[in-house]
Amino acid sequence: MSDIQALEHQLDVAKAVLAQRDRMDRLVNNADFHALITEGYLKEECARYCHLSTDPSLSVQDRADALAAAQSAGHFKRWVNAVILMGNRAEQDIVDINESLAELRADPDALAESEG
Repeated sequence: MSDIQALEHQLDVAKAVLAQRDRMDRLVNNADFHALITEGYLKEECARYCHLSTDPSLSVQDRADALAAAQSAGHFKRWVNAVILMGNRAEQDIVDINESLAELRADPDALAESEG
């Protein structure tokens, strides 16, 4: 694979990651998402599970399940943040890759080496 082909592949990957970030941004800024997921699940429902995880009237397994359910909010939020951070990095990578491609394409010697 030539340098240009490798960069073009990296560019395609970075664009896909950026598109995923943009979808996530739209999603987390949606009023329904905020009401149902952020407020309803990540706050209220997970707080309820947290309380259940200490309820002595529940079995040990039920308390453990409640704690795991409560912790799921943290895992979900971490994943959302990772998607956004990776997209932010991809956005800068796209600029860098495009600059590298422009330099390679502008230098006939580098282009010949890349293709040969």
